[in-house]
Amino acid sequence: MKSNYKPLGKYIQPVVGRNNDLGDLPLMGLSIQKKFIPSIANTIGTDMSTYRTIYKNQFAFGPVTSRNGDKITIALFNDYDKALISQAYIPFEVKDNNELDTEYLMMWFRRPEFDRYARFKSHGSAREIFDWDEMCNTLLPIPSITKQKEIVKEYNVIQNRIALNKQLIQKLEETAQAIYKQWFVDFEFPDENGKPYKSNGGEMVWNEELQKEIPLGWEVEQLGNLIESFSKTHSFKKDKLIFFNTSDILDGEFLHSDYMDIYKMPGQAKKQIRKEDILFSEIRPNNKRYSIVRIEANDYIVSTKLMVLRKKIETFTTYRLYQFLTEESFITELQQTAEGRSGTFPQITFEEDLQQKPFLIADKRIEQLWNSYLNCSYNMIFSKKDENKKLIEMKDLLLSKLATIEN
Repeated sequence: MKSNYKPLGKYIQPVVGRNNDLGDLPLMGLSIQKKFIPSIANTIGTDMSTYRTIYKNQFAFGPVTSRNGDKITIALFNDYDKALISQAYIPFEVKDNNELDTEYLMMWFRRPEFDRYARFKSHGSAREIFDWDEMCNTLLPIPSITKQKEIVKEYNVIQNRIALNKQLIQKLEETAQAIYKQWFVDFEFPDENGKPYKSNGGEMVWNEELQKEIPLGWEVEQLGNLIESFSKTHSFKKDKLIFFNTSDILDGEFLHSDYMDIYKMPGQAKKQIRKEDILFSEIRPNNKRYSIVRIEANDYIVSTKLMVLRKKIETFTTYRLYQFLTEESFITELQQTAEGRSGTFPQITFEEDLQQKPFLIADKRIEQLWNSYLNCSYNMIFSKKDENKKLIEMKDLLLSKLATIEN
């Protein structure tokens, strides 16, 4: 054991505050993502004096670990100056911030090694508990406070960059949604003079399929004439492949790149994919289980519950079709359709729910403008998402190195 490893009990103490004054404070809970979250508990008629108070820069954890899988619920409170938490949680604080930095300690709690340690040290029959004594007996490296703050600063630089990238991604997505509504719903796209088309007298014509007026020169095409649902079975010529189920993609991202022995794959691992395909889950559309295949994918195989959508014509970019398929109102419509069906899961199919959908096509000038914007926007979005993946790897590496920290 390295000399700078110390028992945590030397540096922390429990907080025993109760809500005796019945203050009107926010009620918080803890998640397995190691964050405080607003509680959704119904507290009508509840004796709130039994709840514990927690202050900024204090910790709380749930001692019962058997219900959390491989994680322990523990978090550092920084949301408000003061709040309430359930008596099921144990709040505690650092005794002296000149010896142990609270954020440095929270970094240690974020390590998967700490989760495994807490589960290993949990005990009990009906339910397993990682109690206060076990928390105090936890050994961790305590370098100088200067070193701790350096580590925290490095960690926060990465965290802040990730947060900024997420904000930019959200802004780009919201802007694309707003422009789509302005141009393709309200028909206020820029006319030849740069003015909003419809409100400045742009000529409109009645469209029978949409049962409304659309700009002169625009057309409506069935989605099935633009894309097809591709179902070619993978050849399985390799011993290992990367398998994607519906849960392995989320809002434009592949969540792993892990190879699996083909004999271990489930029966629904069948479909072949290639670059520029759009993967779209048949189950619960509002869960956002969709993505563009942005890489060569010879080693990839996907579930039969993922639609593999492929362009039939080159008139439109993949981004143009992807934006249409993932537009908020379209997803809402698909979700309502899925929920209206009987079955185990709210589910859609290409033939019944996508093939006949009307796809509004603007005139050549507007389509060029819209495609150009989407290309720039999605390139930036996916660039920032890729950057965040690298930053998360750096953050995880920094957490893993805490065990080897010296003064």
